[in-house]
Amino acid sequence: MPLTLILFLYKKPLRTVYPLIFIGFASAVILCGFKGFFMFSHRIVYYSFWRTFLSLFLTQTFLPIVIIYGLFFAVSHDELSFKTDAFVPLIFTFYAVFLPFTVISETESVFSGYEILLKPAIYGSMLVLMGFLTSSLFNAFFANNIKKTVILSLIALVFMAGPALIESLYLLTAVHFLIVLVAGIYVGCVLLYLFFTKIVFTRFSAGS
Repeated sequence: MPLTLILFLYKKPLRTVYPLIFIGFASAVILCGFKGFFMFSHRIVYYSFWRTFLSLFLTQTFLPIVIIYGLFFAVSHDELSFKTDAFVPLIFTFYAVFLPFTVISETESVFSGYEILLKPAIYGSMLVLMGFLTSSLFNAFFANNIKKTVILSLIALVFMAGPALIESLYLLTAVHFLIVLVAGIYVGCVLLYLFFTKIVFTRFSAGS
């Protein structure tokens, strides 16, 4: 994740990135410290697929992103363009600490290949996509473009649900080929979406 963040922020002004990285890192340290000292950290796997999925989705994806980025968006007095560009350095830095802590604290024995290789790739893909969607989503919202806002919100929710869905399969099934296949499809869909939107944006810019 740190390497992906560096690639994503290539040629970005460092003076605007450093404060966001610090906020994301500090938020992760505070949350992980609180969980480590005051909360039960071991993973609880339910027999219900949807209950497991909902638990993972809320605790590892939806609530961390919505609360941290939502608080930053509400407190910051900067322009909308800065707030939308802040998503990646802020949330990526948070997950660079939060995700390893979650894997280490919830694992009782040897780490699996999924936790070491697939999970970071899946979350990294999701966050990169969310970084691209954030600007378009907020611009559509403040422009009162309801149709575009709804479509982009649904796309964001679908891709946000991907990591929890794949991890639920990993925890409740023993079919490793299925897990690798679904993870590959998810990461591939993210790459295809980014590639497609880049082509459309480039053609639209050239035509205008």
